[in-house]
Amino acid sequence: MKRTAFFLLGLTLALSLFGCEAPEPAPSEAAGVLRYDGIYCYIRDFDYNGLTNNYALRFYEDGTVIHASVEQREKDSTYFPSASWFNKEAEPYADLLGSYTLTSGSITLTTYGQLGSVDYQGTVLTDRLVLNSRSNANGYEVTGSEYVFYPFDEIQS
Repeated sequence: MKRTAFFLLGLTLALSLFGCEAPEPAPSEAAGVLRYDGIYCYIRDFDYNGLTNNYALRFYEDGTVIHASVEQREKDSTYFPSASWFNKEAEPYADLLGSYTLTSGSITLTTYGQLGSVDYQGTVLTDRLVLNSRSNANGYEVTGSEYVFYPFDEIQS
């Protein structure tokens, strides 16, 4: 448990220095198809303190999904989770696997974190997801979040 806590503390510190932002890639031809060769990232605007939390989702063909929250302080930072550590076999994600289902261009998913789970529902578009979410830990709800797809081979980490 201490190892996982130490890993999460180090990961949070590393992520707080950078953020989850890069130029948007050109869309693929796969409208409504979920992609597995990268991440979907929701990039929020900065608040009055100059801080934002960005969110990354990685999906797998077996119906599992993992989530990372990336704290960003600098507006021009260009950091993304990399395939080498943002995967379902790595700590702590192996213990926090979520699941998803796809039905005719619609998606529902649940992700897990140390404080609880988050439920999502939305639509799969060309290289993006539009999701509504609700935290089961605190009841916080967000509607219309746009998660843009970034292939791992185009992400510089």
